[in-house]
Amino acid sequence: MARLVGRVTLVAVLAVPSSMSASFTQDADCAESSDSASNLPQACVQGSPRLRGSDPAIAAAIEQTLERSPTFRQLMAAINRTDGIVYVHYGACGRNVLACLLLAVTQAGPHRILHIRVDRRRKGHDLMVAIGHELSHAVELLNVPTVVDAITAQNYYRRNAAIERYSFETEEAIEIELKIDKELRQWAKRQ
Repeated sequence: MARLVGRVTLVAVLAVPSSMSASFTQDADCAESSDSASNLPQACVQGSPRLRGSDPAIAAAIEQTLERSPTFRQLMAAINRTDGIVYVHYGACGRNVLACLLLAVTQAGPHRILHIRVDRRRKGHDLMVAIGHELSHAVELLNVPTVVDAITAQNYYRRNAAIERYSFETEEAIEIELKIDKELRQWAKRQ
């Protein structure tokens, strides 16, 4: 079985345009909204006001994974218990990484905003597993109330993760990824 290990890529954004910050503070209940920084519509995920996709295909992948994976549902429940909102976008992570959690944590009112990027080449099963892996990293950060910006996020991973030049990885995220992969495969066999 091929391992689908993602990486948390060190991407620090120290300045957030005011227009971007404002777009995140509106609509905490996840009605159809738009991220004015990227001009992309934000597709809501059923049952989770705290997870938003920038593309209908991403939202559909998240909803399918919620339906098929108990571990993914546990991740969603964990995110819903935090002050975080997680956006999942298509985009490049760099360094041949096909999915990543950006470490640019942003405060927007009472919420901490995190962003996950996935490469457009990720489709179907691989997309679902990659999102689950990166969401486990989001939960890692959201479970620590003192992680409020890029510097505190970087420091968290320097203390708690294996570091490989510009990326970080945790054993827990790999284990969660493998569990989600297994659950999705078992679901597919039953169909």
